[in-house]
Amino acid sequence: MSAAYGYGIIGCGWVASAHAWGVRGLANDRVRLVGVADQDEARAGQLAERFGVSRTATDYRELLADDAIHAVSICLPDHLHHEVVIAAAESGKHILCEKPLSLTVDQADDMLAACERNGVQLGFVMNHRYAPGNILARRVVETGALGRPLIASVLHSSGLSGDPRGPSPWRGRRRLSAGGVLSTQAIHFLDLLLWLGGPVSSVQAWTDLLGSADQDHEDTVGVALRMASGALTTLTATSASPIMDDFTGTRIELHGTGGYLILDGDELRVADLAEGPDLTPPQLPPAPAGSEEIVFGSGHVYELMDFVRTVRAGGTAPIPGTDGRHLLAVIDAAYRSASDRKAVDVDEPTAAYLVAAPEHSLLGSAIAGV
Repeated sequence: MSAAYGYGIIGCGWVASAHAWGVRGLANDRVRLVGVADQDEARAGQLAERFGVSRTATDYRELLADDAIHAVSICLPDHLHHEVVIAAAESGKHILCEKPLSLTVDQADDMLAACERNGVQLGFVMNHRYAPGNILARRVVETGALGRPLIASVLHSSGLSGDPRGPSPWRGRRRLSAGGVLSTQAIHFLDLLLWLGGPVSSVQAWTDLLGSADQDHEDTVGVALRMASGALTTLTATSASPIMDDFTGTRIELHGTGGYLILDGDELRVADLAEGPDLTPPQLPPAPAGSEEIVFGSGHVYELMDFVRTVRAGGTAPIPGTDGRHLLAVIDAAYRSASDRKAVDVDEPTAAYLVAAPEHSLLGSAIAGV
């Protein structure tokens, strides 16, 4: 049996438990949660107690100095990602970073360079990609059954705002977050749009505060995107809605020369294709008992398990930091467009979002239907 593999979690807010459940799902692989860190000692202690972890720290550098830890999750507010990811890379740890990757594209480039320089993988959390309906949609795209992409749309509403009384008071705050609804909630569904439709070449956007949320950034956004493929797409989103469930408040459509598909809250509701692939739902492994408490599903659990298994075997992150960098470039272009009231080209559209998940990863196998 292979040697034990140690994991650490930096940041013990409300999303951290989803990462901890992912580590627990790897118990049979001899992966264990070695330590957790948070500047709030009580919060770190609560997570440690729940998951049977003996080590806590108020300084994340203590975890990074521990040779028993091979990889870490970064579950911190947006403005801390840059500093901590670079420190983790320089400590030789593989990294799974929550979204958005950073505050700016320049910061994202620094992070990617540090990881490449130190020979570590940078994974990017996009948990919705592991939903069976979204996996089936990607399978349709990869087989070419949708044909040439023509148009697509995302409609998203949510009541999760930058309320300073909530669990994440930094959300929607200038210098603490990358933006408002676009970079906080709608980013997940923009990611799915790009995962299914490829990278973006230019953006025209409008942002506003139309609700009563007390925040510095937008609570409502409308974005028109020209994809590198030539397809024309739109995204509209608001966090001023009373809906508190990302799943019921989201709809994605893609139309191509070979047919169309509709995703309704991560479920493939409609797929009308002239010639289609096998749409048998992928069989994902059971999530660890108890993880059903995660209100936003098992995507984090599956992504963390997939990330650890692939990087431990010497492979690449199933959802790479390069996708996170391009996604941030699209969001940055949208904010500049809204400010300047004109279309903005996206910084260097590349192969991001065109690269298939590693063949032997959980995500890659599920897309292939094996």
